[in-house]
Amino acid sequence: MIGKIMEDLYPVTTSADFSIGDINYYAQGGVSCYVIKGENGDLLIDTGLFNIWKGLSEWLKGFDIRYILLTHAHADHDWNVSMLQSNGIKVFLSIKDRGLRRNYLSQPVFPTRSKYIPRNIEQWIVGSVFNSPPYDADIYFDVNDRDIFSRYGFKAKVIALPGHTYGSVGVYHKGTLYCGDAFTALWGKPEITPHAVDIKMMKHSLKRMLRLSPERLACGHGLPFSFDEAVPVIEEYLYKESRR
Repeated sequence: MIGKIMEDLYPVTTSADFSIGDINYYAQGGVSCYVIKGENGDLLIDTGLFNIWKGLSEWLKGFDIRYILLTHAHADHDWNVSMLQSNGIKVFLSIKDRGLRRNYLSQPVFPTRSKYIPRNIEQWIVGSVFNSPPYDADIYFDVNDRDIFSRYGFKAKVIALPGHTYGSVGVYHKGTLYCGDAFTALWGKPEITPHAVDIKMMKHSLKRMLRLSPERLACGHGLPFSFDEAVPVIEEYLYKESRR
């Protein structure tokens, strides 16, 4: 039963630990995690679900992980935090997602396209049943504090990308925007995220991504790809939404 639900929610089953240029990623079961190297240790972006823990933990042995950034506090991004945190790793999370930890329905999400309505119902059911192991962030930050990571030895900027959750953020580093679920490649191609707590906010974040115009996107689901592939998808969605 659990396996069937996982397949429905995360249909692309990738398993890889590769580097593309400066992008270090581990992808398994449709969930992707990333590492940015820093001057005083490395930063892990998101931690995935329970089903990737074994492979992820092995992959992380090749890095000096000192910090974790959660792009948002959904279980498929924060499930493995407590195990990593027990090793002294410090966790960053937007203050706007503090109450979302282990409480999915505190920010109920809605389908961004009509075709995602059935998936959204399934998402609500799963979210009400499954909770990540208990954890608390070490550092809650304001999404407008773009330079917070520079103070910890990373040449990276925080990019506020609310919409999927109220506290959703991305990280811009060396031409790549690590955007969590602000955008996705869950089905093996660029696509608007299926669910949002606030669709108006999400549209503003998509416009922010267009203005930033990174070279690449590294999403929370799917493998990294050129931002040029995402542009027509974003523009089409925004145009259709403007005609409503």
